[in-house]
Amino acid sequence: MIAWFDGALLPLGGVSIPATDRGFLLGDGFFETMAARDGQVIRFNDHMDRLEDTAAFLKTPLRYTRAEITAAIHDVLIANRLTNKRAALRLTVTRGSGPRGILPPLDICPHMLISASEAPDHFPAAKVKTVSLCRNEKSPTSRIKSLCYMDNILAMQEAKEAGADEALMLNTTGKIAEGSISNIFFLQGKNLLTPSVEDGALPGVMRKTVLSVAAQMGLSVQETSLTPDIIQTCDEAFLTNSLFRLRTILEIDGRAIPSQTKGDQLLNKIKEVEKTA
Repeated sequence: MIAWFDGALLPLGGVSIPATDRGFLLGDGFFETMAARDGQVIRFNDHMDRLEDTAAFLKTPLRYTRAEITAAIHDVLIANRLTNKRAALRLTVTRGSGPRGILPPLDICPHMLISASEAPDHFPAAKVKTVSLCRNEKSPTSRIKSLCYMDNILAMQEAKEAGADEALMLNTTGKIAEGSISNIFFLQGKNLLTPSVEDGALPGVMRKTVLSVAAQMGLSVQETSLTPDIIQTCDEAFLTNSLFRLRTILEIDGRAIPSQTKGDQLLNKIKEVEKTA
């Protein structure tokens, strides 16, 4: 597997990150996970908008322009023979090295790593389990793709141990927030509901796409506070992220979700949009 690291193509196992790197030591960094098809990143500008917003929020300058990042991604896809396949791309930025302590250094020199692997085009319907670990909706890291992913790891681990494919995380007030690696949607009649960013939902790129496409299909879309009661009353439910696109939910907390009709229609529409993007 070939990766791009600070301007050079290298074997992924040969990338050398300094032992003083803050991403390695403190999780001080951020990332984007993107899908590519036929050598082109899907919704590249949306991902770059979020990456640049995160960099500005964390006061970590990006050393490379969008054009340079585009070229780097192209090189990685070619090097890994993924230009004719669906691929998963991971772009990681760390704040770079610094002295001992948690305060960021004044002279920041961030690192950027881009890696890629083949991605499936279909994901089976998922079983979801509400976990005990809470999403902190008051933390600014709930709105960015931070490298500090331990809560998500522990949530997924708990879900897997219960025989589920994904964790459902509630926030500190008991409202539904999101999955460990996904946003979540519920359908009641023609109402498509998803947790608000204020309740701890990451402003996902695919989440934004689904809200737009669903509105075009005539659904009433609402970003709102949701309690776990909706699990027992929804007609459909599904997960979203850039790799899933849309993954229907088969079961939540032991309750079989009765239908997948609208979810399948949304997924097909999103795939059509991708082909013309």
